[in-house]
Amino acid sequence: MNKNIAYGIIGFGYFLIGIFTWKYKYFIYQLDDIKATLFGILFIVYGLFRMYRAIKAYRNGEK
Repeated sequence: MNKNIAYGIIGFGYFLIGIFTWKYKYFIYQLDDIKATLFGILFIVYGLFRMYRAIKAYRNGEK
């Protein structure tokens, strides 16, 4: 398996954690609305960034 594919899968995992945190307001412990929204958006943006970098590296043929 190409490591860029693995990085993309990890990025997708961060994206899913962000959606879960935002929707259920839970990350390790119960969060209030503001913290859940901030953590959720942070995880989603970081996951999208990781997926973007993985796709970019995969298209450029980097190993």
